[in-house]
Amino acid sequence: MLWSALIVFLLAFTIARSTAAAGWTPGIDVIPSIALGGALLLAVLALSPVPWPAGLGIGMILSPVVAVTAAWPVIHDRWPKEAFDTQLIGTWWTRITDGSAALEPSVYLVLICWLMWITGAWLSWCVLRWRKPMLGLIPGAAAFATNLLNLPRDQNSYTLAVLVLTLALLLWTNYTTSIASANRAQVKLTGDARWDFWESGLVAMAALIVLAILLPPLSTIDRTTDVESSLFNNWAELQLRLNHPGAVGGGTGGGTTGFVTDVPLNGALTRTKDTVFTYQLATESTGPRYFRGVNITSTSNGEWRYPTPPLTDITAPVHKNQNVIYPEDYKAIALGGFQLRMLRPPSGNADILFYPGTIYRVDREALATQVLTRDQAGTGAIATIDRLDSIQPTTSKGNYVVTIEYSVATEADLRSAGTGYPDWVQPYMGLPPGGYRSPAVMNQIHDLALSIVKGAGAKNPYDIATAIQNYLRDNYTYDLSAQNSGPTPDRLANFLFSTKRGYCEFFASAMGDMLRSLGIPTRLVNGFGPGSLDSQTHQYIVRGEDAHTWVESYFPNYGWIPFEPTPDTNSGYFAIPRGSQGQTPCLRDSSCDPGGTAAPIVGGLSPTPSPRGANPNDVPQTSSSFGIRAPDAGTVTEIFGVLLAIVLLIFAAAARYLRPRSVMGVWKRTLALSGLAGLNPRPGETPLELSRRMQKSFPEASAPAGALAGAYVVAAYAPPDVAGSVRPSVMEAWTELRPLLLRRVLSRLRRIRP
Repeated sequence: MLWSALIVFLLAFTIARSTAAAGWTPGIDVIPSIALGGALLLAVLALSPVPWPAGLGIGMILSPVVAVTAAWPVIHDRWPKEAFDTQLIGTWWTRITDGSAALEPSVYLVLICWLMWITGAWLSWCVLRWRKPMLGLIPGAAAFATNLLNLPRDQNSYTLAVLVLTLALLLWTNYTTSIASANRAQVKLTGDARWDFWESGLVAMAALIVLAILLPPLSTIDRTTDVESSLFNNWAELQLRLNHPGAVGGGTGGGTTGFVTDVPLNGALTRTKDTVFTYQLATESTGPRYFRGVNITSTSNGEWRYPTPPLTDITAPVHKNQNVIYPEDYKAIALGGFQLRMLRPPSGNADILFYPGTIYRVDREALATQVLTRDQAGTGAIATIDRLDSIQPTTSKGNYVVTIEYSVATEADLRSAGTGYPDWVQPYMGLPPGGYRSPAVMNQIHDLALSIVKGAGAKNPYDIATAIQNYLRDNYTYDLSAQNSGPTPDRLANFLFSTKRGYCEFFASAMGDMLRSLGIPTRLVNGFGPGSLDSQTHQYIVRGEDAHTWVESYFPNYGWIPFEPTPDTNSGYFAIPRGSQGQTPCLRDSSCDPGGTAAPIVGGLSPTPSPRGANPNDVPQTSSSFGIRAPDAGTVTEIFGVLLAIVLLIFAAAARYLRPRSVMGVWKRTLALSGLAGLNPRPGETPLELSRRMQKSFPEASAPAGALAGAYVVAAYAPPDVAGSVRPSVMEAWTELRPLLLRRVLSRLRRIRP
């Protein structure tokens, strides 16, 4: 019973930890203790003489009480004025009947706590009282399958643990039940009969582990359309990239959608469906859900590009859960919170942290970078963050929470912002005189911008930017398959004046060029769009096809304001509304603060000028030296699973070797083990002579050694009808001799070990 109870507790804890890792609702980390509590209580009741209806009834009656008690801190935080009394029952009954309870995360926490208590309690009762593990696994298996179907990428270790523990529970229960049945029937089981059972179990467990590692999960996280194999999905993505070698950012023949740090103007693109990250709103936010990756301020060779060495940046640490203070204090700024789960960091940029708006706080150690544009001095505090990299850990993979700032300035606010730009903004107001585009194309773009502004009657930078944005949205077509050919070698000129078809990079580059040609400070941003909502998991899913480029312009007293020139309304890229849109945002200068309060970074962001690509000395490093990075959790789990399967197979092979089926096989094993124990056979020595030496050297093995040798001689040299009758005696003697020789072998190995 002790081993059965231990496996039950481990299995209940593992299923609860798997559910907690899924992060279905805030406060879910409490459920492992609840599952263990239910398993422990029902274990005591199952082993006691209490009648089964009473024992099982006690556990089930307590389940809702425990669930509500465990979730009460979260409920109380949501409804601090509601006391835990009888009136609360009526209040919540009203919420359940009118449907408002379905929108409360605390309700889901209560249900999950309830399920975890039942999972542990029911499993414990079925195994320890009824000896029916398959029946006991039903609620736990349902909970684990739900986690695995929706969030398979974070379940590797739990999948392996659940498989091993489930098979161990079934084998052990079957074994103990078989032994009990044999004892009741007064059937004597030999030691080899027990070994036969466990050998089969070891082989089955090793095979199951290998299958769990090699076979694909039941589905990917994108289960809104169907349940598909991630193996085939990943193979399709690989084939897609092989068939379109001009991946985003390279070549002219085409490529695939995805995040890069430049704004390439290539040929046709093909959508990639692979999930990059998921997110949930920690607090309500009325701002655009455009997830910033890098700000792009430099231009060269006809494209906007994130600069590479040897340009100089300003870098500064952003400490975990500390507020970022910027040199400029903008008006009409609200705060919002987002919970992100990064699943596949973009290739080559695995350390970039993505977030909407402007970063205010992040629950990781990070490094902020501002790219210095031409003629910009490398002194003073960071005025804007062009890139935020995770440094603890060194990859963005996993969960992180960001608090962000976003503007709720109205159109009237932005129209009246004026043109009193600070000095650090000056480099964003123009295009380089040479090396970017030909003077003829530059003049064409500038003339087009002037005609748009004149036609719209725009008199201030906001109306000018809005007019150009709307002109591009109304007169050009979004098309991933657009071939970038035309009368000139300039791809943007072909888009603007010839084909009028392209994707977001063309729209954003066109608006950026036109605004800068008019002296309005502008930058481009590469990141991801808002993604799509999965109604099953209540999470937003962002895929490779959601990679996006948009435009931001600077307005005095209000900062960088986003614009959307791309008319891809199917992906949610609408013109960005201004103001609070009739809602009550969490303003930065009010008492509200999503995610709780945190100490500000003293002195704001302290600058550290450094060349692009260099690692500042004061940045903590979590990876090993020489760029070697420790394997992720999924790889470690697979390695551990393979090693465990190998160990199990070795044990099974050793067990099979030590249980031969023939008399000759027994004698060969006897010679091998006696040799390993230090008693090597002598040339010409008979079996009886060897047994006498063995009896002198290994006194504890005297009786089985003599019996085995005597029976072997009869089996080897007597007539067939006599020889066949002694086989049971040989096998019985070997069963007694085998453990004694193994002890001698192990003892000798310990003595000779260096």
